[in-house]
Amino acid sequence: MGPLEPIELIGKMVKDQYGRQMGMIVSVLMDNRGDMSWVLVKMGDGRFRRFRLSDVVIDGSEVITYSSLKRRVEALRRKAALLRREGSLLIGLRERMGERALEEMGKDIEDSVEALQAEASYLLRRVKDALEAVSRQLRDVRRGLACLEVEHELGKLPDEAFELFRRILMNGLKTLLAERNDLEEALSMLKRFLEEHTSVKEGHDGAEDEPIDVEVGGTTDVVGA
Repeated sequence: MGPLEPIELIGKMVKDQYGRQMGMIVSVLMDNRGDMSWVLVKMGDGRFRRFRLSDVVIDGSEVITYSSLKRRVEALRRKAALLRREGSLLIGLRERMGERALEEMGKDIEDSVEALQAEASYLLRRVKDALEAVSRQLRDVRRGLACLEVEHELGKLPDEAFELFRRILMNGLKTLLAERNDLEEALSMLKRFLEEHTSVKEGHDGAEDEPIDVEVGGTTDVVGA
């Protein structure tokens, strides 16, 4: 059996990576090149939302969407590791290349690091916004649980209904905590990357006629020394 065609996803229900039902795939969308790049989902609240095919995974009979934000943070981490390796390789070529060539290659890596810094700053804002949204939901669920228990104790809510809705809220709480943990991990990584890069850049700006510093993800490689 060959790979599943995007069009075959139409009509399938979609969950997010935490198991929450999101809606149904009702169509696919093409990019400017004519390639199928997104699925269009009718959400549970009636709105339509598109998801990149690269963020969609088929798990048996289930279609699961993964956070594009989390994937972008993971991609940034891989890019940082790649630049770190490029910086290390450049050190090994020091004796085989002229100073000018080394400086040009070092500048190219620095430019790439600056581009990563801009992307990390953007993702940091996105992650902070997502964390605030999760925190608001956690607060509402916590208060909802408290109110549910009060109404049950006052005899205004039958035992069966209380157990049902309490279970729903507890499951939601567990899901939100897992989502918050993932976001906090991403936030920590982005902050660490930005802090390390900023500290190295400040040190480099204050130095004259010093070798080129290239740092990605906590490793400094000196080029042209």
